[in-house]
Amino acid sequence: MKYLLVAAVSLLSLPAFSQIIEKNNNVGIGIEPVSKLEVNGNIYTHGGLSSSAGGPVGGFIHLLNPTKTTPGTAMRWSIYNMTSTYGNSLQFWAYDQKECTPGGMCASRLTILDNGRVGIGTNVPPSELGVAGTITAYKVKVTTTWADYVFHKDYQLPSLEYVEQHIREKKHLPEIPSEAEISRDGLDLGSMQQKQMQKIEELTLYIIEQHKAIAALQETVKKLSAQIGGKF
Repeated sequence: MKYLLVAAVSLLSLPAFSQIIEKNNNVGIGIEPVSKLEVNGNIYTHGGLSSSAGGPVGGFIHLLNPTKTTPGTAMRWSIYNMTSTYGNSLQFWAYDQKECTPGGMCASRLTILDNGRVGIGTNVPPSELGVAGTITAYKVKVTTTWADYVFHKDYQLPSLEYVEQHIREKKHLPEIPSEAEISRDGLDLGSMQQKQMQKIEELTLYIIEQHKAIAALQETVKKLSAQIGGKF
């Protein structure tokens, strides 16, 4: 019994490296803590994980990779529930080793506004998706109405005289935005595709009319040639 008590006391006297509680009430598991709770290892939870903080930045989560030391690479990604001057939004920020010091990387990369709008490279997306830069895609599908109404019997095909006059006066095709309008309002891809198809279909009708007129003229020339015995 004596030896068992000695063994028990010896075990209790060993340093408890699995949990360390300091005088300032910081708690560390497997590590000397520098914050309220610090864990050297993975954390698994069967419930949720909450971060609650007031102010413009709000609750946040930091994701770090200390090996990313090259300038311009994100050593730290942070996710914030922001408000105030940052806008009511969830924002993803990237920081390199210098962070927000001169020459460092400290910028919002992705923003999801509380109203559901998404911004890439911008914190104020003007529509459901706003991108401050170039988009590269294998395929883009736009759902909109089409211009087959041009081929309906009641469609009023503008005369070429009207089109010519409009071009002389406005310097652009009828129903097509001017350069100034595009510069001011931007280009609506769906609407422009529909308008371009309308003009292609109108052009097809003009070509058909010209073909008929040329065919009729050729027939007239053929008849006149036969009457005078000439050949063309």
